[in-house]
Amino acid sequence: MESSNTEFITVLCVKFGPLYTKDYVEKLRNMVRRHLTVPYELVCLTDDQHPIDGVRSIVQPHAGYQKGWWHKVHMFDPSLNLKGRVLYFDLDVVIHNNIDKLVLGYENKFLGIRDFNRKFNPSWSILNSSVMSWPAGLHPDIYTVFKNDTKKAMKLHGDQDWIWQVAKTRITFWPDKWLQSYKWEIRDRNELIYEKGKRYFRNVKNTKMPQDCSVCVFHGDPKPSEVFDPYVVDNWC
Repeated sequence: MESSNTEFITVLCVKFGPLYTKDYVEKLRNMVRRHLTVPYELVCLTDDQHPIDGVRSIVQPHAGYQKGWWHKVHMFDPSLNLKGRVLYFDLDVVIHNNIDKLVLGYENKFLGIRDFNRKFNPSWSILNSSVMSWPAGLHPDIYTVFKNDTKKAMKLHGDQDWIWQVAKTRITFWPDKWLQSYKWEIRDRNELIYEKGKRYFRNVKNTKMPQDCSVCVFHGDPKPSEVFDPYVVDNWC
């Protein structure tokens, strides 16, 4: 993959347990291929020993947790073989436009999303960890402090809250319009129905993306596999 910029990117995802199937990783692989022009390697931190074409798996069979969301903490393990700038994606994202701007020109900055509650509270200034970027090897304390007292750390709701608690003074937010909540900012939460313990859109809609948006995040329900809007069908593939 050619680029005039020599910066190398590790695109990182996390897959533990049965929540996401193999095809979520494969679709992320395909979307990154289409929309990242900087040299990169796609790496999956996982407990699954089955290989995925085009993906380097770092298998950590004992890094998972039976309850809660704590797997992302292990991305900051200084012993992991990662290099360059890390660009992390949750598996429930849809990438539809060039994402070079998420990684180029930030030097040593640690970047994340301003949480999507910004839709309802414009002054909201807390991390959403669905997409993050940092130089590989920096911020190891997110992992080491967690491992030193896991029980205390896990009193928080999950890894997103832990990352924010430890590193909030170091985190810079990308412009809001670059990464959007599909169910709150592209569509409207009033278009959701609650059925059989999950939320779904009540209809299919031909949505229009803001000009500067490159990534839509499907936090909570529904997931991309449960949305049949043309935007998702055409890009989550």
